Amino acid sequence: MIEPLLFLMLGMLVAALIWLLLLPAFWRRATRLARRALEQHLPLTPNEIAAERDRLRARFAVEMALSARREEKARSDLVAARSETGDRLRAEAEHLAHLSTRERLLADREVELAALRDQLRKFETELADLREARQLAETTIIGLQLQCDTLTARHNAALNLAEERRLHLEERGCEAENLRAALAEESRRAADLRNALQAREIALRETERHAATLENETTLLRIKRGEASLDASIAGREASLRAG
Repeated sequence: MIEPLLFLMLGMLVAALIWLLLLPAFWRRATRLARRALEQHLPLTPNEIAAERDRLRARFAVEMALSARREEKARSDLVAARSETGDRLRAEAEHLAHLSTRERLLADREVELAALRDQLRKFETELADLREARQLAETTIIGLQLQCDTLTARHNAALNLAEERRLHLEERGCEAENLRAALAEESRRAADLRNALQAREIALRETERHAATLENETTLLRIKRGEASLDASIAGREASLRAG
């Protein structure tokens, strides 16, 4: 890290030494060039001095002519300026009259402005009242909005509950329709069974009546058989008695 700094300082010293060695040569050349330029601009001979004097006289004459023209132009400008000043004074007088008129108008406008300021104060007071009323209305609206949101939530919940109940009622209705259909089928079957039962009861009654008839007939036969056997026994006993 130190070696680059040392090389840099050494290079700067060498460059400074070279500049010190070359500085006298540069100074001599600069002095020579300055002397040559000065000799070219300064007259050194009597002819050159006379020519320079004539040139200066001609330059002075030209400058005097230009000064005369400038003076004449300045005088004409002064005359024009004076006329323009008169015009300006007249214009300023008219302007002052116009300003006085404007001042009167401004005074009237200030009176109107004062009245307008009073009206503005009244309007500001009314505006403050309206702002308070608006804030109160906004607060009321916010409360009503919250109530509306609450009622909307309740309404939505009620709608959802009603929808659920409607679906439940539809399911119950379907079940009721199915039960009605099943009940009708069972009623029809019960009617068929009732009819069959009535038919069977009629057939049973007929069978019981037929059985009662058969039983009566059997009883009569038994009675007849008993009487016959009794008669036979009686006849046998009578015969035995006779024989004895």
